[in-house]
Amino acid sequence: MRKTISDLLPARRDLLRLGGYGILGAFADQALWPVRARAAGKTNPRNTARFAIVIELAGAISHIDTFDFKENEGTPKDLDIRQVRNDLYLSHRLFPELSQEMDKFSIVRSMKSHEVVHFRGQYYTQAGRPLNPAQAPEIPSIGTVVSYEFEKARRESDTFPTYVGCNLDTSGCGALSTGFLPPRHSVLDINLKTGGGGTAVEGDALALLQERYRLLSELDKAMSSSRSGRDRSFTGFRSFQESAYQILGDARWPKVFQMADEEKTRYGDNQVGLACLFARNLVQADAGTRYIHIVHPDWDHHKAIFDHTQKSNHYIRCTEFDRAMANLLRDLSAAKSPRDAGKSLLDETLVVMATEFGRVPGPLNGIAGRHHYNEAYLSLYAGGGVKGGRIIGGTDAPGEKVVDTGWKFRKIQPRTENLYASVYSALGIDWRKEMTNTPSKRAYRYVDVLGATDFIPDDEIAELFV
Repeated sequence: MRKTISDLLPARRDLLRLGGYGILGAFADQALWPVRARAAGKTNPRNTARFAIVIELAGAISHIDTFDFKENEGTPKDLDIRQVRNDLYLSHRLFPELSQEMDKFSIVRSMKSHEVVHFRGQYYTQAGRPLNPAQAPEIPSIGTVVSYEFEKARRESDTFPTYVGCNLDTSGCGALSTGFLPPRHSVLDINLKTGGGGTAVEGDALALLQERYRLLSELDKAMSSSRSGRDRSFTGFRSFQESAYQILGDARWPKVFQMADEEKTRYGDNQVGLACLFARNLVQADAGTRYIHIVHPDWDHHKAIFDHTQKSNHYIRCTEFDRAMANLLRDLSAAKSPRDAGKSLLDETLVVMATEFGRVPGPLNGIAGRHHYNEAYLSLYAGGGVKGGRIIGGTDAPGEKVVDTGWKFRKIQPRTENLYASVYSALGIDWRKEMTNTPSKRAYRYVDVLGATDFIPDDEIAELFV
C-alpha cells in the first residue's frame, strides 16, 4: 500500500491546535505591501540583547499589593510583607521565589496607560500603540516589527520563526496580524496547555515530506508565470509553506517542546509556567526566534481578589507568575552564552513584565475586589543590559498618583510606547524609524508620539540601562 504524507504526519487539526493562530489571521485578507522605511530622528540603540521575552499579565496586576506595595484597608493579613532591601517591600506569601531574585530586576513604578478597558488595553500591549479602528488593519504587532528588522540577520540555519507567541489566543484581542508588513513576519502562536508536544519528522516521513515539497516547488515554478499580476498574497502563502517545511524538517523543533516533569513542577504546569519554560528552550536553541510574547491570562479581579475560596484570585495568579519568572531568570543566568564566555544567556535576553494598567488603590470595593486604574502602575525589566536592583519612579502613599516619574521627562509619565522603545533599543533597533508608504498613506512610526489623547515622548527609558 502506497503511503501518503497524511499517514506519516500529524493531523491538520493537531497542528493547528498546537499553533499558527496568528498565521491564519495574517494572510486571510491582505496583499503584500511594499515597504519603505526611513529614520525619523536620531537614536543610538544599545544593542545589548539578542532576544526579548515579554510576559503580559492580561487583566492587570494590582500594583499596590505587589511590586509597589502600599498597606491599606484592603491589605490581607496573610501577605507576609518582608523588606527585600531598603527601598523594596514584597509579599513573601505571593512572591517567595522572586523575593530572592529582585536584584536582577529594575522596576518602573511611574507608568501611565492610555487605556482603561481590556480589549483596547491588550491590543495596546501587543501593538505598542492605542487602538485606532480606522487604521487597525494595517498596524503590525511589536513582534512583527522585530521580525521584519531581523530578516536580513537570519542565518541559513535559522528555521524557527523570528516571532513566537504563547497563549495569545487567550488575549481579548487575540494574535494581531502583520498589518501592512509581509505575512511571513507573522507570529507562530502556541498554547502549550491545549496543544501538546512537538512532532518529530524523521525517517520515511522526512523523506516523503522532502519529496512532496520538491514536487510542490517544481509545480510552483511552472505556474509562476500564470500568477503574474494577481493578488500578491499568493507569495505570502508560499512563504508560509516554506516556513512550515523548514520547521518540520528541523530536529531542533521537537526538542524545544521536551519538558521534564521536574521542570514542569519547578516552573509550574500552567499557562505561564509552560510558556516560560518553552521560551527558555527557544533561547537556548538559538534557531532563529528572537522575540517571544507570552500572555498570562486571568488577572482581572474586580471581585474576590484575595478570596481563597475562588478558582481565580491574586494568590493563584501571583504564585504562578512568581514560580515561572523566577525559574526563567535562574536558568538563563546559569546558562553560559555560546558567543561570549563572559556572559550568560540572561545577559543576552531582555525579560519584561508588562500589563495594560493597574488597579484602584485603597480599600477594596463593595465586592471585595479592585477595578481598573490607569493613572499609576508598573512594569519589570531584567537582563539584556538592564541594571538590576533599581526602582525608577515613585507614587504617593496610597499609590494613586505618581510623584516622581524617575526619568528625564519629569512631568510626563512613561507609557507602553516607552517600554517598547526600550525593547527596540536593547535589540539594536532604531525605535524612531518610520514606514512612509502604508495603505492609509499615514506614516507608521515604530514608536508613535501621537498617543490616544496627548503627545508622548518617543524615547527609551534610558535609566534602565545606565
